[in-house]
Amino acid sequence: MNEQKVPLIQKIGFTLSGGSTVVFNLITMFALVFFTDLMGLSPAVVGTMLLVSKVIDAFFDPALGTMIDRTETRFGKTKPWIFGGAVGTLVLGILVFVVPGFGGTGKLVWSFVMYNGVNIAFSACVLGVFAMIPLATKSQLERVSVSAFQYVGQYVFAIATTVAVMPLITYFSQSAPTSAYWKMTLVLGGTGFVATMIFIFVSKENVRIQASHEKTKVPVKESWAAILKNKYFILLSAVFMVILVTMSMHQSSLAQYLIYGLKMPELASVLMPLIYVGSFLAAILAKSFARFDKLRVVKFALVGMLLGIVLRFFTGDASLPIVIGGEFLIGLGSGFFSVYFPPLLMDTVEYGYSRFKVRNFGLVMSAMTVFQKIGQGVGVAFTGYWLEFGGYVSGAAEQSEAVAKTLFNVHLLPFMAAPLLALALMHFYKLDMKTMEAILAQNEKDEKDASETADKTDGTV
Repeated sequence: MNEQKVPLIQKIGFTLSGGSTVVFNLITMFALVFFTDLMGLSPAVVGTMLLVSKVIDAFFDPALGTMIDRTETRFGKTKPWIFGGAVGTLVLGILVFVVPGFGGTGKLVWSFVMYNGVNIAFSACVLGVFAMIPLATKSQLERVSVSAFQYVGQYVFAIATTVAVMPLITYFSQSAPTSAYWKMTLVLGGTGFVATMIFIFVSKENVRIQASHEKTKVPVKESWAAILKNKYFILLSAVFMVILVTMSMHQSSLAQYLIYGLKMPELASVLMPLIYVGSFLAAILAKSFARFDKLRVVKFALVGMLLGIVLRFFTGDASLPIVIGGEFLIGLGSGFFSVYFPPLLMDTVEYGYSRFKVRNFGLVMSAMTVFQKIGQGVGVAFTGYWLEFGGYVSGAAEQSEAVAKTLFNVHLLPFMAAPLLALALMHFYKLDMKTMEAILAQNEKDEKDASETADKTDGTV
């Protein structure tokens, strides 16, 4: 088996690639509260807009993944997409938080266009980053290691962002409250952009995914047929969607829950980064867990998330230490899940190759952003509808006690069911470490045999 090592400088580069997620994280945290409280749109309207936007945007991701699979440039398959996506994400991310001098309909159209634009640009960038992992090495252990470095970077940037975001908003709000969000995005997103550019410079595609006998460009229809017949890909997709929908509800409701539920907005700089602190620790520890079965680690991660949610829900967030402890456990579990999920998804590609002789890393990895966007769109939409039904009043300085209770429920209740359902689904996932070793060995043998046959055939022509 090929145990190709990825140079440390390239792994550090993957850490810096976490800067590409800064703008997206800011939009995830503040889109709902910005569109309701500063744009003046109702929660139901915002929820519908974000849901429709995510569904529309998600259609672009498989196309982007297919184009990455078919891209051949002197810079490699992925770098052009990472660069272009990073530029678009920063520019459009700033424009999302601009309050235009239009009426209600004009503001809705502006928000819809800019929100869709930044999501498409982010897809191009992050798909390129994820697709570069299997292009860096064929080794299972090294892929987990590279994935861990990548997520360490994401969480470092997420922690720094959530610590700095409220002080920056407060500072910029002193002169012009409506411009505070886009100025904050310029500062934090610009920092992430510089880090992404360094990643592009130091990264390298060390291996060719396709052997000499394989077709350089697999027909789109054939690639789609292979992915839709891949039962383990479909299963992981369902698990990912369940987690993302409820995680989106959890995160998008946090700011309003702190302001109107706990009535402690000053905790934002503590609680917002806390889930990322737990996730950061998980990413650091992931390398130590790399030799354990990935499937078992993912199940362990789901149990950890469940414990944190149960702790907070059944105590009613009775004290700050409980809130902090529960959110830390949620972050720790979601961190292990996030680090190990991409390698599991890559395993489904190898399984698909063993069955259909098609490798479609770009298309398969695009599923991550498809489900991420649809999941977040559905989650934010459900949150908006739930708040509207619960009596939330956009722009109001105070909300009723009923709204405070609604915020507590929407923040935790759906999220509690997600790990249970995900664990039930993972029971049917059979690509454990032993099975994957056999599949990879057979794939390598098949490639070698086919390549030798092709060479002999060429020699007789």
